[in-house]
Amino acid sequence: MAASTDHCCTDDAATLLAAFLDVERRAMVRQEKEGWTADDRGMHTLVAARALLEGFAKSGNAGPVFEHLDVLRVDAGLMANFLHGLAATGAENERLAEAARGIWPSLLRHAIGYLSDDSSPYRDNHWGDWAAAALLPAPLPWTQGLYNEVIGDPVDWVRAEDLVDLIEDWLPTARGNSKSVDALINILRKVSEEVQATHGVHWVSDLCIQDGRVTVKQSWLSNSWLKEIRRTADELGELDAWQMLVDALVVAGNEGLAPYSR
Repeated sequence: MAASTDHCCTDDAATLLAAFLDVERRAMVRQEKEGWTADDRGMHTLVAARALLEGFAKSGNAGPVFEHLDVLRVDAGLMANFLHGLAATGAENERLAEAARGIWPSLLRHAIGYLSDDSSPYRDNHWGDWAAAALLPAPLPWTQGLYNEVIGDPVDWVRAEDLVDLIEDWLPTARGNSKSVDALINILRKVSEEVQATHGVHWVSDLCIQDGRVTVKQSWLSNSWLKEIRRTADELGELDAWQMLVDALVVAGNEGLAPYSR
């Protein structure tokens, strides 16, 4: 707080905070490489996320957030924890919610660039799916931790319209990833049924099917969402695309959609 509030020691506090965060993130990466973690339940990344989002709310400078993420991306688990912490911090009050809304489109655009890394976090066998899914924020599930500072009801700050134009670029980070299917559906449910039934069906299909092979036959939300939008897809002349997706998932073993298959 000292670094994000105007007073006589603001500059000194900001300098000390930057140094502390630099040590913290590099220490966490080093510890992970040695096979253990000091970031139990994401507590360190949550505290760092709060400090960084407070800084962005004050200055509008996203650079420190990107710098933090750039270091953590070498470990997909740390990266995912930080993104969850940043989303949860935005739910703590309206000022931080506005900051989270303001930074997330550029954060998403920046993090998509990690796909071209030689060791991309999204290809990590253990946490890559979590990291890719966390790029589409879902703050409410991550506001129950011991170190959250939520007063009253948490703020569901996500403005899906700000992220829709970036989904096409995000898809390659997430193909074959059931967690990302659910992350995408969470975003889609915040936009119009028309967008869901047109763009959404094609995006979900892109995540679930590659080169004619089904890699995700079902996620927690996929069946209910597909049933919800069937009528709208029919009304908009998009039923063929909806049906092709459903049929492919059923052939791959999705029994819950069997009554809707041809």
